[in-house]
Amino acid sequence: MLKKWISSIQLARDIWRRKLGLFLFDRAAEKFELNDSLKRVVLVRWDAKWGDSIVSSFVFREWRKAYPGIKIDVITTPNMSGLFNDHFGADHVYEVKKRPGYSELKKLASEIGDIDLLVHLSKALKMKDLYFMNKVKANAVAGLDDQVKLINLKLGRLTKNKHFSDKYKMLLESTGVQQVCTDYIVPENKLSAININQFLSSIAGPLLVFNPYGSGSSRQLSKDTISDFIEAISSERSAVNIVLLTMPDKKDEVALICEKYNNVYFYGGSQSIYDSIEIMRQADHIISVDTATVHIATGLQKPLLALYNPDEENYKEWHPNNNCAKSVFAQENNPPNINCIGQSIFKEKVSNLFLC
Repeated sequence: MLKKWISSIQLARDIWRRKLGLFLFDRAAEKFELNDSLKRVVLVRWDAKWGDSIVSSFVFREWRKAYPGIKIDVITTPNMSGLFNDHFGADHVYEVKKRPGYSELKKLASEIGDIDLLVHLSKALKMKDLYFMNKVKANAVAGLDDQVKLINLKLGRLTKNKHFSDKYKMLLESTGVQQVCTDYIVPENKLSAININQFLSSIAGPLLVFNPYGSGSSRQLSKDTISDFIEAISSERSAVNIVLLTMPDKKDEVALICEKYNNVYFYGGSQSIYDSIEIMRQADHIISVDTATVHIATGLQKPLLALYNPDEENYKEWHPNNNCAKSVFAQENNPPNINCIGQSIFKEKVSNLFLC
């Protein structure tokens, strides 16, 4: 009861702040027209997560193919900086805190200077977003929040209910890019590749990678569910070897699970998501809850079984965009709980997965 009350207070606060932001900072922009080739684009990705970033990764490649001299800059948090800088080929990364202050945003807008296009594909812009967009000197602003007048390349209605990769594809097409390839870019890390090759060298036979952990408790399988699913997998294909992916605070739990089985392993020396990517790169099949590994598996074009809570809007926008993918949904539960997937339906989906 208390959580619901707090949530309603926070929602009312956010609505009020947005209305104030629209009143103070929103202004009518000139009609969007692509009169010349793009020379400089800035992507706002300060709320970016790994999965979101993988899904949008192709925009760097496709813009450069269409406009070889283009400069693509990114605004993101320090922990995401390396991905955009080292793997996606951003020309410059502006690092900001997860919750930057108004003075920091004003300074950042001044530092960026004049640009052709600012891209901010958040569906509901907040007061600080509006303030920043007001301060940036951009000839055009692309976004999904059609209510905002500062946005003159409006993609919200045009891309409603489309996968986020298709939203980015329409962004590219709206800026003159033709024959867009939406294949994701999956980063490679040489040190991780060496370590994972050594780890997997002693595991012979078919390899299935299983990620039971997503962000938030609603997307994390319990220890008992993980064990039930391992037994279901093994009953469908006894010869398969299973590698569990883990999180720093779940290593002890995963180690205990692995002790129960002769065909289940985990990489205890994992230091980053790059280790998980290299394990997935060598997998024959992948099973994952709704998190970044779904999109990484898609980028690697691996046969995938993705586990989702029943959320139609989320699934439309973030389903595995992969011809080799299958999905299974948990039963309705309040609050959502990914553990509410029956073992029989899971086993049936695993059987279908092994046909790929």
